[in-house]
This record gives sequence, C-alpha cells and structure tokens, in this order.
Amino acid sequence: MHYFKPGRPGEKVLIPFTIHGHTFEFLSYTSLFSGKQVDEGTRLLLENVKTPVEGEVLDVGCGYGVIGIVLAKLNPRLRVYMTDVNPLAVKTAQHNAELNGVGDRVVILQGDRYEPVKDKVFNAIYSNPPLSAGMRIVEEIVLGARDHLAPGGFAQFVLARGGEYLKRRAMEAYRVVEARSKKGYILLHLEP
Repeated sequence: MHYFKPGRPGEKVLIPFTIHGHTFEFLSYTSLFSGKQVDEGTRLLLENVKTPVEGEVLDVGCGYGVIGIVLAKLNPRLRVYMTDVNPLAVKTAQHNAELNGVGDRVVILQGDRYEPVKDKVFNAIYSNPPLSAGMRIVEEIVLGARDHLAPGGFAQFVLARGGEYLKRRAMEAYRVVEARSKKGYILLHLEP
C-alpha cells in the first residue's frame, strides 16, 4: 500500500533554479511537493551532493524531478533513474527532463519507493524523502537503499525531521554513516 492520494493538479508553475553554475527551469503544479519553488532541503542536498564518476544512480520520490535532472546535468556519464508514486509527478518529471536537455539519460518510473527498480542496483541513491507520508515510509527509503546499492555505492538523504532517529537506525544498517546538520536539516551520507 502506498501513501499517495490523487487529487486536482492545482495551478501550473514554472520554477527557475540555478545551482553549480547551471540554470534550470522546472514545470510544476501547486499540488506537488514544493510546487511553487525548489524547497530548501532539496537545494541543500544538491549544494552538498557527491556523484559517482559514472554509472547508474537513483532519485527516490523524485517529485517533479529536481534532484535527478540536476544530477544528469552535472555528470553526463550518469544514467539517472527516478521513481515516484504520483502519476502527475512522473509525467511532470518526464517533461522537465526534456525541457532541461537530459531526457536521453533519465528513466522515470511510476511506483512506490524501490518497487519499480526492485531488480536493479545503483552506484548512488538520493532522496528528499516525503515526510508527509510518515516516518515509517521515510525509514523504509533510508534503510532500504542498502539493498539497492552496488559494491562501493553510497546514498545521500536530506531530512527536515527525524534525522537523529534515522541516523541512529542507519548506524545499525550501514558501515559508514556521516551526518551534518545545516539550516535545520540533517544531511546523511551512507555506505553499506
């Protein structure tokens, strides 16, 4: 069972976003998470993002596609997979990948958390998990990344709430747990 509840898309919005010397435009809808502007947690994750030299990476709960699309633009040697349970988010992320010139290097799949990519492993996994879905879902995203990382892979998450709890839980599941607090968020870097 998943946490998404369909509804009206809301107002259409075009969001400009600049990071690491690249300028993006994202179409969004007010019904989507942070539908009027890129939220502070996503910005913070991307300001501190680490990427593999090459390979395949995953953006879990991609929303309208900010994290995955920025990753694809920052490193053309990456193949970026993105998942979201919301069909509007998936459709919007697909549009945004084309709009930002990375449509040929991203795969956007509809489904709950890791379900659409259950048979794949990745060099890195990223997420600004949906706290509105509840701590159980967020915990499954953070701890579940371990089962989808290739040898030498890592995961990066940004958390607005529950960060200390998830850091403790991650210490039971991961070999390397690095946590930094910044602007009321916790950035987690995890390695199995």
